[in-house]
Amino acid sequence: MIVAFSVAPSGSDPDGGVSEAVADAVRIVRESGLPNRTDSMFTTLEGSGTR
Repeated sequence: MIVAFSVAPSGSDPDGGVSEAVADAVRIVRESGLPNRTDSMFTTLEGSGTR
């Protein structure tokens, strides 16, 4: 199974950026150990689809 997602945080960030939320999401994906790829639009990961 291949899944692609993008992170679009909402709310007010006093610094006006979303980089911390995006970095957190990418870190979680990378720590999962699943094959993944992050580009300018999506993070794509691949898994078996079973538990």
